Amino acid sequence: MTPRQLVASARRRRTGLVAALVAAALGLATIALTAPAAPAAPTSSTTRGTRSLGDVVIDETFAGPGLPSGWNPVEGDWRVENGRLVGDSADGARQSRITFGRHLDDFRLEATVRFETVQDATRWTALGLDVPAAGTTPWSIATLRSGSTAGNGLEFAQRTTGNTWHVTDSAAAPSAAATGRDVRIAVEVHGTTARWVFDGREALRTTRLVRSADGGQALLVNGARVSFAAVKVTALAPNAWIRPAGTPVTVFAHRGGSSAAPENTLVADEVARRAGAQWIENDVQPSKDGVPYVLHDDTVDRTTNGTGRVRDLTAAQLDALDAGSWFAPAYAGTRLPTLAAQLEDLRTRGGNLLLEIKGPHTRDEVARIVKEVRDHGMTDRVFVQSFQVDALRYARELAPELPRGLLRSELDPDPVATARDLGLTSYNPSDDALAPRPGVIGDLHAAGVAVNVWTVDAPARWKALEEAGADGIITDRAAELAGWNAARLQAAAGR
Repeated sequence: MTPRQLVASARRRRTGLVAALVAAALGLATIALTAPAAPAAPTSSTTRGTRSLGDVVIDETFAGPGLPSGWNPVEGDWRVENGRLVGDSADGARQSRITFGRHLDDFRLEATVRFETVQDATRWTALGLDVPAAGTTPWSIATLRSGSTAGNGLEFAQRTTGNTWHVTDSAAAPSAAATGRDVRIAVEVHGTTARWVFDGREALRTTRLVRSADGGQALLVNGARVSFAAVKVTALAPNAWIRPAGTPVTVFAHRGGSSAAPENTLVADEVARRAGAQWIENDVQPSKDGVPYVLHDDTVDRTTNGTGRVRDLTAAQLDALDAGSWFAPAYAGTRLPTLAAQLEDLRTRGGNLLLEIKGPHTRDEVARIVKEVRDHGMTDRVFVQSFQVDALRYARELAPELPRGLLRSELDPDPVATARDLGLTSYNPSDDALAPRPGVIGDLHAAGVAVNVWTVDAPARWKALEEAGADGIITDRAAELAGWNAARLQAAAGR
């Protein structure tokens, strides 16, 4: 990517929600990286479910007199009445649950639900997204409160082995669930990424869904009587990169939350997560002794208190640098992360990585990057990109399971031919390069290649790119783009 302007220019761009994030980030500089970590995500995409798109695994209408075969009531009172499954939980301190299905990494779980009675508006029901058949902890759920328009009316949460709650994401539903009303709910899951759909409208996303190796699906009830109809589980293809019509563009946070924290640091990653970015975009290049570090420039001069080329400095020298003071005094002492440290942070705290292999790399240097990704069990959450064709060829040879994107400052004469030659997942041009030829997006889509555009910070261009069919936008203003997406969805649903 082209180098960012100096911090004074970056600060002028901080408005709206990002300005609020700055205040939060001052605390993040010292506390965010010590918060309790979530349990690990699955170790490899190679061990995951392989059912194809549209394979209906469960389609239950509760037409029989009793519980369907394979449905296991773990706690609470579960029965079939008048063609609906009814779950009772009289005690708000308990989570009545019934398990079913089997482990799937990519699936959609949907149901029609109705709160029949509730103790109060905070009581809830949930779709179990990763729950052991025995119903034991830990498990991950998507929660719907009776008072669904509250700020935490919808949640993604985990029940830990210590029987505590770890809520990763929450939002208000677009309308009230209340009691006596059928509500159609669904959650689409792709690995650790999921989206909450309420009455046909997307309302919440997460990149921090905690997954296990064998958890199936479940329904849960807390402090209420809830009835369920038309429960369906559909296996999905692995997360497609081409954006379906009517869905928002994917938000890639350029160098992390780089307008509110020092770029390419773990603090910037945390800001990007809290801003609602689905992906964190960072750069990687090796130290003198071959350790991959997360840094954009080929020297450390601009973003640390040191000098010299990254490739001329040892890991010990890089570890000693201050990578935060240049941005703001509150970040003094922030360190350059190794790729290993960043992967571990993402693995435990949540998030996906769009990783730019920065500058020319040898095959051995790319192999070291691949090894780090595999060693941290992140092959299903890392997307590599580069301006360097050789680096992408090495990545394809060494790790064909990793999606790959080609960065371009100018469009190729035939982007489709280039994409086919390199076996690309996405073609990632600059906005300036794409603007005169937006029709290239359709050509690439027809060839099965996604288009992610960099580095776009203006709402007018977000709108133009969304309407042209771009799949993702790499931006310095991740919080604003996430909010812009939400506003567009809300406006579309209200038409």
